[in-house]
Amino acid sequence: MNPEFKILLLFCLAGAFALGLPWWSLRRIRALERKHGRVLLVRGVTGAQAARIVLLRGEIPQVAVDESSLAVTDFYSAFEPAIKLSPATYSGRRLFDVARAARLAGHALQHRDRRLGGLASWDAFMILWGNAWPVLFALSVFAAKGRFMWTAAGFSVLAVILAGAHLLKHGQVQDAARRGRRELEAAKLLDGHPAEEVDAAFLAARLEHMALPWSRSWVGLLLR
Repeated sequence: MNPEFKILLLFCLAGAFALGLPWWSLRRIRALERKHGRVLLVRGVTGAQAARIVLLRGEIPQVAVDESSLAVTDFYSAFEPAIKLSPATYSGRRLFDVARAARLAGHALQHRDRRLGGLASWDAFMILWGNAWPVLFALSVFAAKGRFMWTAAGFSVLAVILAGAHLLKHGQVQDAARRGRRELEAAKLLDGHPAEEVDAAFLAARLEHMALPWSRSWVGLLLR
């Protein structure tokens, strides 16, 4: 195996890891759901109520919390501004539903402090990337005329760059989750739950962002 081939192979492996990270995140969410996903919040509030409590404590009650049946739900819309929740999250009383809603309310707090930083636009781009990359890769290989390894390595560099940028943006998601959790804890809404359960719920809420390129892609939907 010559050195050039080894280098190209390393690039390809890095690209495979970058493309597989959203898939791994979704698998991790499902594992957390199987273990803790049925836990109901002791305090009995719904996801919508939890989001409104975080907003009230953050002194931004003008932000709406809406139930939405659109295909893309559970996100914070900075343009309205409003939190869009799926029916399951809006009315859900599971700890996981409350954590998801609280994380989205945390983005509203970031918007209040002017620290949102175009997260919604980036997430939309990554969803587009998750849907487009299989087609783009196939077209690149077809156009390369036999230079598969070079094409795959170049495509892998692009995938690694985008995955790295997505990880950097994920810092905003972690901050939003911390803000939402802090407000719920201050309101005593998480009392009665072991730290393991709360940690698992907010970890799943954060990982949903990492999983976007896979969970909102046509490939992910077909394999669900």
